[in-house]
Amino acid sequence: MPDWNDLRYFLAIAREGTLAAAARALEVDATTVGRRLAALEEELGSKLFDRTPAGLTLTDAGRGIRSAVEEMEASALAVERRASGEDARLEGVVRITLTEAFAVKVLLPRFAAFRERHPGIQVQFLTDYGALDLARREADLAVRLTRPQEDTLVARKVGEIAIAPYASESYLERRGVPDPANGFAGHDVIGYADAAAKWPEARWLGEAAPSAHVAVRCNSLLSVVASAVAGLGVGVMPCMFGDEESALRRVAPLVSSLRRDIWLVVHQDLQHNARVRATLHFLSELVHRERPLLSGEGRPASRASGRRGA
Repeated sequence: MPDWNDLRYFLAIAREGTLAAAARALEVDATTVGRRLAALEEELGSKLFDRTPAGLTLTDAGRGIRSAVEEMEASALAVERRASGEDARLEGVVRITLTEAFAVKVLLPRFAAFRERHPGIQVQFLTDYGALDLARREADLAVRLTRPQEDTLVARKVGEIAIAPYASESYLERRGVPDPANGFAGHDVIGYADAAAKWPEARWLGEAAPSAHVAVRCNSLLSVVASAVAGLGVGVMPCMFGDEESALRRVAPLVSSLRRDIWLVVHQDLQHNARVRATLHFLSELVHRERPLLSGEGRPASRASGRRGA
């Protein structure tokens, strides 16, 4: 019978396409991955991958066993989740998947209180714009800005994030306050590149500022904020960034169509795990306490002096 660990390596190669990428996913070296694959192929008596210029591709034999191996993986993960789900100890590791911007601006500056309250819990912040798979235990819980659709996930809305256009004081002094009514004519804006070009902010900017000049394009929110602070143009960003940056001023009302919901998400098998519940409770408290910052309350659009719509 094949060793389950060898089958895990098989799945990683099938998903990643190369030994090096599979090694990174498994946090081992590529030599180990190659050795495990060779052992599995020898035991099964079948070649599972063809080597091509694009990487490793499944052979007919490899495709034939992949679904069965994925079922084995799902069963093993379910056993792990259910065993962990009954853990009543307030100690151990909790992995949170969330965007880097939310971690950097909201959670990490306020997380010392959690460490004081639960010194036995080690939280790992996995910051990525891609959604890690909670069912596959890539993370234990998630902070997401869209509601998940999977039946096995439990999601609770805990807040909202408001978004608006901002510009620096130095930019406004040079160029005046832009007028959304004329499509930001005569002004520079900060655009989006790569995957960020598909964000709702990019679509809104294309519709609301057709007359503006794109001064620079960025592929991350932190880069958009930095560009706006540097005076490169008008940037669209969450109010939790724009309102907190002393160099920035809101130059138009909140964009209601860009408002995001904040969801705390956990797999149903882990919702009773003590350390996961403690982390969820803290995150919910934190988001509620920071509601004015997140929702953009209390800071109107700029009335900066200077010529309008230069």
